[in-house]
Amino acid sequence: MGKLEKIECETIVNWNKEEPFAVVYTRDKDVMKKLDQMCRRYPDTYELTKETDIDKYYQIPKGYVRFHNPDQNSCKARKDASRRMKEMNRKRWNKNS
Repeated sequence: MGKLEKIECETIVNWNKEEPFAVVYTRDKDVMKKLDQMCRRYPDTYELTKETDIDKYYQIPKGYVRFHNPDQNSCKARKDASRRMKEMNRKRWNKNS
């Protein structure tokens, strides 16, 4: 694979309402590595459909494409979740004593 500039290392996810899968096109070696691992581990779910010396196309279930609320991963959200879990564990362990 030829050396690409970082700006050229793009990943595009494409799907439509008709098909049950999404097509992932990438020139990013890190993304290729992750998707290649997924293809090996889950060959019935992830499929490498086309490959050239600079890019690859994969087919995945479109339900695997996710959009997340930024607040879910914020520092405050993680601290709040940690606090809630500690409180639940404290109640559970004190109840069993």
